[in-house]
Amino acid sequence: MFLSAVAVGGITAGLLSGTVTRRRRSGLVQLSAACVWGLALAGFGLAGPLWLALGCLAVAGAADTVSVVTRSALVQLETPDAFRGRVSSMEHVIGVAGPELGNFRGGLLASATSASFSLFFGGLSAVLAIAAVAAINGPLRAYRTPPAAAEPTTPGVADATVVAGQGP
Repeated sequence: MFLSAVAVGGITAGLLSGTVTRRRRSGLVQLSAACVWGLALAGFGLAGPLWLALGCLAVAGAADTVSVVTRSALVQLETPDAFRGRVSSMEHVIGVAGPELGNFRGGLLASATSASFSLFFGGLSAVLAIAAVAAINGPLRAYRTPPAAAEPTTPGVADATVVAGQGP
């Protein structure tokens, strides 16, 4: 049920992702989603009833999806064409390896303390790290997605009749 709750949150956020992708302040959306993810994990560590724990995990899954979507879009929009493949692959590796390192840290801390403390501490640590990034990275905080470019129009082309097999 725990893994499914994360997936339900992620799928729900994915279905509603148009509301996020239309936001121009995607840097702020990215930082906010990452903070919500950390808070949801900290809440999961403190949750008592099952319904609250599952709710926290669903929120974490949704926030993670929003974070990944905005981060990926930002990388695609701002990386020059010549470097896009390399930068995208590094972003992917970090996105895969980061959680695994966090799981390793969580397992070590949980074995020394408790699973609940490890979750709470990890979520709170993530929020503090994100706050530090937000405090020192003004360009990310202020980043706005460029407005969509209007489709170029060529006079007369829209009115041209296209015959099957021939260009305009």
